[in-house]
This record gives sequence, structure tokens and C-alpha cells, in this order.
Amino acid sequence: MSRTKKLSLFIVFTLIFGVIALFHESRLGKWVDREVYEFIYSSESFITTALMLGFTQLGEVISMIVMSMIIIAILMLYRLNMHALFMLISMMSSSVLIPVLKHSFDRERPSFLRLIDISGFSFPSGHSLGSTIFFGSLMVIIKHTNLNHKAVMYGLCAAFILMICSSRVYLGVHFPTDVLAGMAIGTAVVFGVSALLHNKLEIPSPHKNK
Repeated sequence: MSRTKKLSLFIVFTLIFGVIALFHESRLGKWVDREVYEFIYSSESFITTALMLGFTQLGEVISMIVMSMIIIAILMLYRLNMHALFMLISMMSSSVLIPVLKHSFDRERPSFLRLIDISGFSFPSGHSLGSTIFFGSLMVIIKHTNLNHKAVMYGLCAAFILMICSSRVYLGVHFPTDVLAGMAIGTAVVFGVSALLHNKLEIPSPHKNK
């Protein structure tokens, strides 16, 4: 993918976030929240709740930090320094954007059934933003390596993003629009940082990763 396309997608997903931010408290936004929440929560059960709790723990700040450090260490071990820098910049962007955006919008969390206790503002979802950046960045890194079965890895990364984001709605701590906004701005960050380091990431690595 060319740098121009990456920048274009960065702009597109930033605009998507802007649209959601503009209309999340409108009648349309509330309708989306209600319909999506009812769809996700309709599968409520003990097993589903346990599964969602597991995924939401995976999206916690400490989990993201630990996994990022592991990925960066592995990349540096294989001397993929630009890839490690890409992951570092992406995750640092996440740590800055989450508090800034949350305090900018000051949206209260949902008042309906919550399965876990949590404080802080709701918009956008930090779990959704962080997990989208982490797994999205991982997908970019996978693309620029010689690993086998890339399609399977892409699918797993996408599945983790979807499950972590869905868990926040299911557990009653975020509105669906919070999650959609987090995913949108997270995707924008991935494309933005990828465009920033485009030439470096495009350089083929001489190391064969099995």
C-alpha cells in the first residue's frame, strides 16, 4: 500500500471518528447504541460473561503494556528496529489519546446494567482504541515480515479486536458509539504511523522469521 493511500485512510478514519463524536449524543447515536447493545447483550449467559471478562482483561492497560513490551523485545531481538519503533510510537499515541479524548468529551458511562465496576469517562472506549492500535499495528508488522500463514494471523488479530471491543458493551461499561469511535481513531493512528514510517517499513528484512 502506498504512503498516499495510508494517509488517505488516516484522514477517512479520522473523519469517521469526527462524525461519531458529533452525533453520538443525537437521536441517531442513541438509536445505534440501543440497537447494538440489545444485539450483543442478547447472548447473555454465564459462559459468555466469563469469556467477555477474559477479553476485557486482555484489553486492560497493564496487559497492553506487557504485550507491547514483549512484541518490541522480539522485534529488536530479530533486529527489526523500525518495526519495533513503529509499535512503540503507535502505543505511545494510544497512551496520549485516551486521556485527552476522554476528558475532552466528558461523557458519562451507561447507567444500565453493569457487570463490572469502573470509573472514568466513557467516550471513546480506551479498550477499543488501545486494542485496535495494538492488534492493528501487529497486523502491519506481520505484513512486513516473512512469517507464514499471514491470513490466519490477520484473522486472529481482527478477532481479538472485535471481542475486546464487544466485551465493553456486553459488560455494560460503554455505549456502542464509544466502541466504534475508539476503533475508528485507533485505525486512523495505525495508518498514520504506518505512513510516517512508510519507507522504513517497506524495506525487506534479511531475516527469515519462521
